Amino acid sequence: MARFVFKLQALLELRRREEQVHQRALAELTQARSDIEDRLRRHQRRISEQKLDMRDRLVGTVDTAELRLHAHAAIGIMRKAQTAAIELAGLVKRQTLAREELVTAQARRRAVELIRERRLAEWRLEQDRREVADLDDLVCRSARRTEIPA
Repeated sequence: MARFVFKLQALLELRRREEQVHQRALAELTQARSDIEDRLRRHQRRISEQKLDMRDRLVGTVDTAELRLHAHAAIGIMRKAQTAAIELAGLVKRQTLAREELVTAQARRRAVELIRERRLAEWRLEQDRREVADLDDLVCRSARRTEIPA
């Protein structure tokens, strides 16, 4: 039996590899985004905790040196949170671009797959035609052999 050979198989494999590269890149960016969001949540939680702690320390006698240390620590955490927010904004843009590139790579792969599917359907149709022609030929030969000469 004949075997279907797709002449653009190397191109199809290349398109599949390109798509996988884009999938990995998007996955890495998604993981990085998750990490930054976690870091940002931790910073926000620490800021809230420090505000509550500072509010509690304002009751009774107030130690100004300790309040100054808390304020400096809070400012440091806020800077870290702002840095994380800026990183997140840049990462979101890169993630959007990576997603668009993945969609493009998927479309390019799918286009070659559609060509393959069409050519496979044409090949199967041709195989069916050949099989019918071969059967017709066999029937004709068989009929000639069984004919009685007059």
